[in-house]
Amino acid sequence: MDENETQDRVEADIDELDDKESTEPSTGDAQTEVAVESETAETPDDNTGEEESSPEDELETLRAEAAANYDRYLRVAAEMDNYRKRTVRMRAETREETLRDILLQIAPILDNMYRALGQETQDADSLKQGVELICGQFNEVLKGYGLVEIEAVGQPFDPNMHEALAEVASSEYAPGTIIEEVEKGYKLNDKVVRPSRVAVSKVSEGD
Repeated sequence: MDENETQDRVEADIDELDDKESTEPSTGDAQTEVAVESETAETPDDNTGEEESSPEDELETLRAEAAANYDRYLRVAAEMDNYRKRTVRMRAETREETLRDILLQIAPILDNMYRALGQETQDADSLKQGVELICGQFNEVLKGYGLVEIEAVGQPFDPNMHEALAEVASSEYAPGTIIEEVEKGYKLNDKVVRPSRVAVSKVSEGD
């Protein structure tokens, strides 16, 4: 093979290679297109998310909650006022019923007192017995309501139940002993409602 034929063969091979490169797609271009598509797929759509509430909407919501709370407050205040009025009315009714019951039980005692005052007698002993009977009836009525007399004469002075009006020198009683009851005291269900007003003994000056 001469030199001219060899050169022609080389040029033919070069032309064939050039034709192949022009017909095949570029690898770099393909990779660039894939990357672009990937970025496009991964990019989130800004319009798909939920829209944030505006300040005007939040203000309206708060106003509605405030109105509901105020309405609940008014209802509770009205219920409390009704409860207070109902309680006052019930106490008044209970008090009236108690007083009526007491008066109905005292009425027979008053009748006996009027009968005793209407009798014309000079017998002091009979009058005293009638008064004692009336006092006994009073005490029974009072005991029915839990009111009892406080023991005083002969008892040691107790400032929780007795009120000392005077101190009297006495050799018969030990110092601090009640020797006279001026006004009776009473307890209601073991609570002192009126202390006994008394005179208390003290050491005699001659002792």
